[in-house]
Amino acid sequence: MMSNPYTPGGRPRVFVGRDGERRWLRDRLARVVAYGEMMGPLVVATGPRGVGKTSLMRDLQAQAQETGFVVAWVAGVKQQPFLADVVDRVTRALDRADRLERPARARVQEVGVEVGVGMAKVSATIGRGDNSEVGSSAALVGPVEDFFHTASHLVRDAGGAGLLVIIDELHAPLLPRSDRESTADPRASLDAAVLLNAVQNMEAEREDYPLGVIGAGLPETKAYLTRAATFGERTHEMVLHVLDENTARQVLTEPARSLGVTWSPEALAAATQASGGYPQSLQTIGAATWDAAQPDEGDTITLADLKAGRSVSDAGLESLFRARWEVATAFERAFLEAMARHTDNEIDRAAVAAELGVDTDALGMHRRSLISKGIIESPRRGSLRFTIPGFAAYVRSLDDNPGGPAER
Repeated sequence: MMSNPYTPGGRPRVFVGRDGERRWLRDRLARVVAYGEMMGPLVVATGPRGVGKTSLMRDLQAQAQETGFVVAWVAGVKQQPFLADVVDRVTRALDRADRLERPARARVQEVGVEVGVGMAKVSATIGRGDNSEVGSSAALVGPVEDFFHTASHLVRDAGGAGLLVIIDELHAPLLPRSDRESTADPRASLDAAVLLNAVQNMEAEREDYPLGVIGAGLPETKAYLTRAATFGERTHEMVLHVLDENTARQVLTEPARSLGVTWSPEALAAATQASGGYPQSLQTIGAATWDAAQPDEGDTITLADLKAGRSVSDAGLESLFRARWEVATAFERAFLEAMARHTDNEIDRAAVAAELGVDTDALGMHRRSLISKGIIESPRRGSLRFTIPGFAAYVRSLDDNPGGPAER
């Protein structure tokens, strides 16, 4: 029996799609390679959970490393400051780069320690509740720029292309501190402001920074950055959506093709339709179907195989839906029920308010919370939609429970 080539919840073994985004990112990295200059302003790939942001970033990481970059991967932690992790991960990435000699490693570690001490002082100042955040932030920007300058030139001077810093889950540190608040942890907001200031200053002197900084997060990430520093609106946002039908088909066929297995047209059409083009659903359906088929090289996956694996794939998708449902408050669940009763797709916010018998202004806090949790998004002003295909049907199915959805 051949190993299952599908990876629900993980990085795909065969990366398919996002051709435009990949070309754009590679072009920006090529600037660093060719000119030794910064790749540009902060770039943030945004989209709902499971749409493929992390997979795109891992693909970029692999491409950058092949081109001679040292890549530091950072993952944001919910409502926690993150610049210290950036410094730590960059330092570790440089330490692991065999091309850097020991004296060079010591230089960047010394800069990293100084930046870390500075941030600790700022955190202590904020903890006392005084009003010195602005001054402290300004004092931190310079050391952060110095750190990136030293780190990126260590790579370049050793014959590499430069330094690439990827911050996944960039929204997490900047999430509101509770469902009833719209403000983030002040330390995390300060870190975002410092990073934005530093990146903007370095971009103004781009010829001296062989560096790229890119993040990934939920759809509200750019708004969170803008709250931390108004010029966060200059961040280049790369919005990822569900996949078109042709690409969705390739997500299923290419991993199988690499092992000499094909999909029948009927099975492929049914699986693609069931997924709604959502990458995580495609991987879940693909994995369950493969396990049911247990194909050998030269076999074809059929509609019967898809149906045989349906109970497993449905259970996997239901687990995904349930995890999102359970983090919603009682009123948020009523909000979601009102949306689900009207549509599987996009709905006007006013229609939801009318269904709940409240004014649209009364939805503001709950709307922001559901967006922060990655359950809904606002594709345009005044409208809402679920971030994952099939979630509306799941919410409606809860009506069959005698206790009602709010009891689940």
